[in-house]
Amino acid sequence: MIMTAHKAITHRGIEIVLPEVPGAPVTWTHDESNTHGFARKVEHAICQISHFLGPDPECRVCLGTGADDYTALVYVPCRVCYPEARE
Repeated sequence: MIMTAHKAITHRGIEIVLPEVPGAPVTWTHDESNTHGFARKVEHAICQISHFLGPDPECRVCLGTGADDYTALVYVPCRVCYPEARE
């Protein structure tokens, strides 16, 4: 039996841990605030982390505002800070 090492996935400084058992949930932990989450897929974990942390202050698209176009009259979520907002 060959054991494969999982490459660590990091999103905005938070490590997403892939399960070794097929079908087990993906987990993530934020050590500074002692917060954690479970998700079925890595994409769902990334969405949870984005909602938890809010807009990225170093984002080059929204400049930390969380809006894709902060001069518009409607709020359009930033596609980089909130990847689930992509259409």
